[in-house]
Amino acid sequence: AQGRKMSKSLGNYILPQEVVMEYGADTLRYYMIGGTSPGIDINYNFDDMKVKHKNLNVLWNLHKYVIEMAKLLKVNPTELDVSRYLLDIEEFYIFSKLNSKIKKLTELFDDYNINEVPWQVEELFLELSRNYIQLTRDKASMGSDEDRKVVLYTVFKVLFETLKLFAVIAPFITEMIYQNIRKEFQLKEESIHLFDLPKYNEELIDKKLEAEMQIIAEIVQSAFAAREKIQLGIRWPLKELFIAAKDNNIVNSVKKLKDIIKKQINVKHVNVVQLMPNVKVK
Repeated sequence: AQGRKMSKSLGNYILPQEVVMEYGADTLRYYMIGGTSPGIDINYNFDDMKVKHKNLNVLWNLHKYVIEMAKLLKVNPTELDVSRYLLDIEEFYIFSKLNSKIKKLTELFDDYNINEVPWQVEELFLELSRNYIQLTRDKASMGSDEDRKVVLYTVFKVLFETLKLFAVIAPFITEMIYQNIRKEFQLKEESIHLFDLPKYNEELIDKKLEAEMQIIAEIVQSAFAAREKIQLGIRWPLKELFIAAKDNNIVNSVKKLKDIIKKQINVKHVNVVQLMPNVKVK
């Protein structure tokens, strides 16, 4: 990790088998492929390896979420035909993110920039797990059957396309997940590696919405941190959340999407004010 050469005399060399036995071959591939640019030595770091292993667990948990939700609703997500009119802003956002990533990854694969692929796919499935599922937790648990089917359809669709994109980098876990899904939902194709790479739909890409939702996600995380600081759990409603921002984009995003913030933070009112550039916020 400090950039020293590995050697037996220094006793700092690491056998690939050590990593594979502890974290699996996919973790090693995932880390090594995205760890540095072509032709540049990698500064091997066990902490970074552990992060990649943790991310693979997120991917694994996503497919368990899909299977459990499908059992609960007694439906096969591959057979769901969800109308565009049933989608909320959260769905438009994650489908935009999916198609943006497919477009970007298509370019990377075509240009043989494989080292940039892991980071792009990682961002997609972490976004699905940490943001979309978080945003739709009430709809998935307390919504109508129609609402819950929309969530199931969305998570399954984004996950399935992610598996196709990620199979090049992590062939074993993507195949294992696919086989579990195949068995559960009676899919015909024998392997995830027999699918073509997905194609993007330009009409579903909304970069402005993606940027706005990213701002909202950061505000929500800051609000969660503030709740934790005052030791007030999410179950207790707050009267007001006050947001002070210098950036006009933040102000406009909050005004447009304040209902999402209210729902996520469990607050009755959200107020935002734009500060002058020279004003300091404590």
